Amino acid sequence: MAFQAGLYWIIDPLCGWSYGALPLLNRIAEDFPAQHILPGGLFIGTHRRQLDASWLAHVNEHDARIATLTGMAFGANYRQMLLTNSQLVLDSLPTTRGLLAAQRFALPGADLTFLNAVQRAWYQDGQNITDPEVVNQILGQTAGPDIRLGQIQENEALESIQHARLLMAMVNGQGFPTAAIIDTDGTRTLLPVGRYYGEPEAFFALVKTQLTRIHN
Repeated sequence: MAFQAGLYWIIDPLCGWSYGALPLLNRIAEDFPAQHILPGGLFIGTHRRQLDASWLAHVNEHDARIATLTGMAFGANYRQMLLTNSQLVLDSLPTTRGLLAAQRFALPGADLTFLNAVQRAWYQDGQNITDPEVVNQILGQTAGPDIRLGQIQENEALESIQHARLLMAMVNGQGFPTAAIIDTDGTRTLLPVGRYYGEPEAFFALVKTQLTRIHN
C-alpha cells in the first residue's frame, strides 16, 4: 500500500517516549491537523511483556529520562497502582484497536484526542489501558459514545501494525516514536525527534515549510 504525502508518526501508547512526544504532535496539530498516526505495536503477541522486576528497572530508568527531557508528568497513581503490579502484562492490542476505531469511525482529529487521553490515563492517572473496558471508556469520552475498539477486528489491527512497520523500515526508523515526512514527490525524510523532546516550537519550525508545501 502506498503512503500519501504528509507527516507520519509511528507510535505506541504504552511507550514512554511516545508519551514524551505528545507535545510535538499537539503543536503540529494546531496548524496541520492532518497528521497520520500509525500504531507501531510495541507489545504484540509474543512481544507482550510481564511487568516483572527486570522490566520495571528498565521502565523506571526511561521514565526518569523522559521526565527530565520533556517535562511530562508521571503521576503517583501510575507509580503506585500500575508499576507495583508485577502480574500486569503489557499488551498494545487494546489501545491499537481503540486508536484505529477513532480514526475510522469518529471525526478527524479524534485519534490524537484519544491518544492524549489514553496515555495520560496510563502515565498520570494509573488506569490500566491494557484492559479493553478502560479503553472503551476513554473512546466514549474522546471519540464518541458509539465508538468501541470491538469495531476493529484483531487481524485488522495486526495488519495496520505491519503497515506502520513497513514505513518504519522504509525510513530507517529505530523505535517508537518514529516520525517521517513524505513529500509530494515521494521523498521520505526521517525526522530527528530525539533532538526535539521538550521543544515543540522548534520541532514545528523544522517541519513547517515542508508541510505548508504539502498541504497547499
